[in-house]
Amino acid sequence: MKKLMTTFVAAGSLAFAVTANAQTAAPNKNAKLTIGWAEPVDSLNPATTGARDVGPIDANIFDTLVWLTPDFQITPHLATKWAVSNDGKTYTFTLRQGVTFHDGTPFDADAVVANVKYITSKDTQSKISIGLLGPCTTATAVDKYTVQFTCTTPYAPFLAQLGEPYMGIQSPKAIAQYGKDLGLHPTGTGPFEFVSYQPDQRVVLKRYDAYNWGPEAVKHAGPADIAEVTFQIVPNSQARVSQFQSGQSQLMQETPGVYWNAFKKAGTYGALPVPISGMGIFAPINASKFPTSDIAVRKAIMYAIDKKGVIQLAEAGVFPPSNTPLQQGMTAYDASLENAYPYDPAKAEATLKDGGWTKNGDFWEKDGKRLAFTINAISTVPSYPLLAQAMQGYLRKVGMDVQVQQLAVPAWLNANINGDMSITPLQYIAVDPDALHFWFLPGQYFNWSKYSDPALSQLISQGQQEADPAKRVDIYHQVQKTLMDQAVIMPIRQNIDLVMTSKKLTGVTYSGGGFEYLLPASLAD
Repeated sequence: MKKLMTTFVAAGSLAFAVTANAQTAAPNKNAKLTIGWAEPVDSLNPATTGARDVGPIDANIFDTLVWLTPDFQITPHLATKWAVSNDGKTYTFTLRQGVTFHDGTPFDADAVVANVKYITSKDTQSKISIGLLGPCTTATAVDKYTVQFTCTTPYAPFLAQLGEPYMGIQSPKAIAQYGKDLGLHPTGTGPFEFVSYQPDQRVVLKRYDAYNWGPEAVKHAGPADIAEVTFQIVPNSQARVSQFQSGQSQLMQETPGVYWNAFKKAGTYGALPVPISGMGIFAPINASKFPTSDIAVRKAIMYAIDKKGVIQLAEAGVFPPSNTPLQQGMTAYDASLENAYPYDPAKAEATLKDGGWTKNGDFWEKDGKRLAFTINAISTVPSYPLLAQAMQGYLRKVGMDVQVQQLAVPAWLNANINGDMSITPLQYIAVDPDALHFWFLPGQYFNWSKYSDPALSQLISQGQQEADPAKRVDIYHQVQKTLMDQAVIMPIRQNIDLVMTSKKLTGVTYSGGGFEYLLPASLAD
């Protein structure tokens, strides 16, 4: 589910982001690619989806104003250049000419304006894209190929966040024609156009033969080589592996850790670990619901869980643990927080005792109430229940009466939004540390920890407006320290999509944030 004026890694990492299988034969222009996809689709509408795994599908249907390289450089795409006013409140974009949507509608400044109006309309109920706009919610067509965004306050993350697939530009004709059914008729300017969607089964795309405006950073001229792409939705990880091994798919997303280790060792397939930037796999902890409303309980949870042990139990130990709110590689990642909560069961129990809890038999109690809560997990994502069960084991060892409840996505979302959950593992993708505002500012959709602190809110606001990269880093270090001190977020592990490919498939890459991109891909006979 996830997003600059910042310090970037040096250029040149695009090469490592591409599958390196050697291919000397001419590409098969009639090739049909099948991808074993791990999670169901909530909506293909980039303005209303809240799912991480819809991002890569939309990245191939829709283009964005800017393109983010894997190392977060902001490069031209539908916008060829841009300028920012001295006060940081106005962004002026010169748009690419000669671009058409899949329905034949021309792309121009009016199309961008229509998209912004659609995203910001209350009727749309945008999830991620409305937040990515931040305070820059007004767009004006200066002329046919010049569009200007106006921000109420300076917003440093704006440029980079325009490169996320959730900011994919949709056909204004489709927006007007399909209304609430727009997600069933996704119409962009991307290298692949929509063919069909069967819920919980597959999404089928075909090559957009008129495509000739791919991002220069990807270095692929003209339309895609692959004629058709089927995202075969296979949530069951064993079934997804079997499908891939039998050759029914040529790319497998979210490869289970035990198979990733085995396949890499065998060298039979191509391996592409796609780093998904942002907050990693983590768990918000509800600060408003007993017993996690007690800071002693929240801190004890942090000390009680052996993350390496959890990852070994749930995912064959294939992922590095995460100990900070922002993943390594993100701007403002703070290494000084890595040892804030070492695995220490004795410290967990001492923290509870100091917080006024007493152990009665196997479990802790306070004011006549047992320290009991439930870890909620999405039932359709196999790794989340496994992580929850591994976490449960460690928490029960220190005297917490913890249960695991698996929920389908709608019920899981409602529980989080309503504040009914205590703790739940999940992910959030981002390309800027301002991602934290979605989770820790009052009133935000993802403020599932229900934690609110005026001083923290002020810091986050400063981080959004500060143009100086060094000062922004310092601000977000302070933000993260507050979150860790209050124990309202438990980092679990680094977020990496373990992608396996057939040796016949080459050229698969990804954009900044970790969204697989198929324009430069080829599939040999």
